[in-house]
Amino acid sequence: MALKIQMFLFVVLAGVSIMFAVLTYNVTNNLLAFLFAILSMLFAIIAFSTKYYTYLYMPALKMRKGTIVLNSAEPFILSPSGTSVVVREEDGIYASSFVTIPLYRSGTEMSDAEKLDMAKLFSRVLTVTKNTVKIASQVYIVNKDDYIARIRQKLDESEAKLRSIPAEPGNEKARTRAEGEMTMWHNLLNNVSSSKSEAMVSYAMVSAFGTNDEEASAIAYQRAEEIASGISAILGISAYVAHGDEILDFVQPDRSVPAETVNELIRQKSMQEGL
Repeated sequence: MALKIQMFLFVVLAGVSIMFAVLTYNVTNNLLAFLFAILSMLFAIIAFSTKYYTYLYMPALKMRKGTIVLNSAEPFILSPSGTSVVVREEDGIYASSFVTIPLYRSGTEMSDAEKLDMAKLFSRVLTVTKNTVKIASQVYIVNKDDYIARIRQKLDESEAKLRSIPAEPGNEKARTRAEGEMTMWHNLLNNVSSSKSEAMVSYAMVSAFGTNDEEASAIAYQRAEEIASGISAILGISAYVAHGDEILDFVQPDRSVPAETVNELIRQKSMQEGL
């Protein structure tokens, strides 16, 4: 497919170059002849550059309604056992499992001696396996989307209730109660969404290669179990292998940055700045 596109681009651009070259010799105006000669040379250079730079033109050729599809293949899938993410490559299958490392103290809360002890313990953690392992910490925004959605629903219901009470004599108490309820939900929405709540999770990731999904996933899970046991024994914590949707917290950006929570933060900030 790429070769066909390359030949198509070369033929089209070379044809345009030849057309401008013919026009160069057929016009009597020297300025136009010079311009056509420059254009002919430019399209000839672009035509011959398609041999090496076809990939630069691919997005423009594949663009549909402003959307460019760089790769339609799924970046990964969850294994049937739910213990790893699986990536299919040409040379085989790669699976990665994640070990959640619950740490309950921050370095800012430790003395210098405690920090040194923790560093020594982590140096021992690196020896629990001979396989390549990634140990990292990730800060994420606490997902308050469902909570915010429920508050908005209550706010909409209270506003509808207030509108249903006619502004007539005798309804003052009912309208006052409805206005108070609406104000309560409105203030709660502002308080919940006006600031982001952040948390941090530490994890270890280990990968394995296999000829099929089950083999790669089983090897990766076995390695992750070995790492989890070693970390638990050294640090005195309960490290465990992540399962199911919990794995997505490490690999999907929208799990670390919940869309609705962030949109509400942006809206609140825009209102404060008067935008």
